[in-house]
Amino acid sequence: MATSNFHNVNASHIFAVELQDEFDYEDLVCNLESELSNHSDYFDYGKTDPNELSSFPSKSLGSFSNSTIINDEEVEVYVTPVIRSGYYEGANLDWHVRYYVNGYEDESYESHPSVQSLVESYVDYIEKIYSQYSQPLGVTARFSNGETIYHSINK
Repeated sequence: MATSNFHNVNASHIFAVELQDEFDYEDLVCNLESELSNHSDYFDYGKTDPNELSSFPSKSLGSFSNSTIINDEEVEVYVTPVIRSGYYEGANLDWHVRYYVNGYEDESYESHPSVQSLVESYVDYIEKIYSQYSQPLGVTARFSNGETIYHSINK
C-alpha cells in the first residue's frame, strides 16, 4: 500500500523541499527562521502542530501573533509556520492558525473581517518566503491506495 509523500493541511500549495541530509534540514530551518523573523509580529516560540502525525513529524518555526478587541473581548490570533517531514523523502512547509478569546482557545471570531485580514496578511508573508525555499507542487491525482502524483506550480 502506498501513501502520499507530503501531509499538507493549510498551505495553498505543497511547498516541497528536497533534503539530502540532516545538515540540509538544519540549514533550511535556520534560513526560514531568519527570514520569518524580519516581521515585527514574529516571535521565536511556536505553538505545537495540531496536525502532526507519527508518519509526518513536524517542527514549528515560531509564530506570528497579534490581538484585537471585538465586542469587548480580546481576540488573539497565532499563525504558526511548520516544517513537516515527507513520508518517503524531503519535507513540506505548511502553517496552522489558532484563535484565543480572552485567553481561551476559541474559533468564534475566525470569520470576523479584521481577524481574517490579519491571518491573510501573515499567510501571504509566510508563503512568499516558502516559495523562495521550496518547489510549490499541486496534486495531479490521488489514487485509492494513497499513491499521489504531483505537478509543479510555476513560481
